[in-house]
Amino acid sequence: MKPNEIVLTREDILCSKIGAALISAQRVEFATEKIIGFLTENGNDFKGIITDEFMNASEQAKKKNYLMLGDIFRLLKLNSKLVIDDELTKYKDMRNTLVHDFYKIYLQPKSDEKMQNAMMFCYAFGRFSNRLEKFFNGFLYFLSLRYVKDMYHLPDSIQKLRNDFEYFWVSLQYEKLQEIEGQSIDDNFINSLSKK
Repeated sequence: MKPNEIVLTREDILCSKIGAALISAQRVEFATEKIIGFLTENGNDFKGIITDEFMNASEQAKKKNYLMLGDIFRLLKLNSKLVIDDELTKYKDMRNTLVHDFYKIYLQPKSDEKMQNAMMFCYAFGRFSNRLEKFFNGFLYFLSLRYVKDMYHLPDSIQKLRNDFEYFWVSLQYEKLQEIEGQSIDDNFINSLSKK
């Protein structure tokens, strides 16, 4: 069979959406780990931003050698002026559903309706991940400003996050992750999950 002759079934497509959702979760974990690492390495420089409780908890977490998403979010929530607690909680719940309960909730017993709901979950989760990743990249930009005279002196890798910083700042002001152009916010779907 030649590659262009491969026929994808609905299950194949669903599996690719599940994979994309898992990768989006890893992108969020990667972004948050960078922030935790940055804050723990430079904690003394951020005394007005981070709490002693954060520093103590992050030191304990570093000893584990690996942080679970719940651990990372718990640490970030200790700096409640710089995160949106409700959004982190909803995301963590969705991520836990994806990792621990997805098969049971969305694929058993197998039906067209369940497969459709599984696809909706994956799309909503992926878009939620995009917003959260953008928020955390903006957070990293914000923290990086501490070490430069102005934004034009940031390293190129951080300068690229300027739009993410604006997203971060506006989201904090509204206490809600904002829409990303071209992507819908699946609040109704996400909220329906948190009521189950």
